[in-house]
Amino acid sequence: MSEKLIIFDLDGVILDSKSNMRESWKKVCEKLKLKVSFNEYFKKIGLPFSKILSELNIKNNIKLAEKIYREESIKNFKLIKLYPTVAETLKFLKKKKFKIGIITSKEKIRTLKLIKRFKLKFDFVICPEKGKPGKPNPYLLNKLKKTYKIKKKSIYYLGDTIIDYKFAKNSKINFIFCKYGYGKMNKKTTEFKKFNEIIQYLNI
Repeated sequence: MSEKLIIFDLDGVILDSKSNMRESWKKVCEKLKLKVSFNEYFKKIGLPFSKILSELNIKNNIKLAEKIYREESIKNFKLIKLYPTVAETLKFLKKKKFKIGIITSKEKIRTLKLIKRFKLKFDFVICPEKGKPGKPNPYLLNKLKKTYKIKKKSIYYLGDTIIDYKFAKNSKINFIFCKYGYGKMNKKTTEFKKFNEIIQYLNI
């Protein structure tokens, strides 16, 4: 079996965190007196948080908004759930010696806390870097390629938004759309209705 690299987005693929996001955004709006609905915010999910604020034309108190959102998100971690079959499927992939990891737009502090909370094991976890482009720019994937010398045709990215699709296409890797997540897809691509379909797809 040729080596494959399986990369997952986090929110909407591994984690169902929509309720947590709603509470966190609500607190940001309350404290900063913003009149931006959660639905407007949620349409931008997949982008780094600072980029979402920019897209929503929020130009002031960016650092404070990030701080409020992060603190509220951590406070309400109990609202975040794993999607069905995630834990056992990831264990199976590890057992079969696949290289698996995360590339997410969520900042590193919360990402690592959540991975630890749910006792998930990955070979790598990649989050946005200060001053560097996030998804859908291919920067994060290109950085990963320096560590794993795997041909791009053997790299798979599982995501649930058009941002994830664009990231995979810009990175010239395979994309799989997780239909159970948060986004909608008007592009022709492989679709999963359940997380564990990755096992059948990889024929293992």
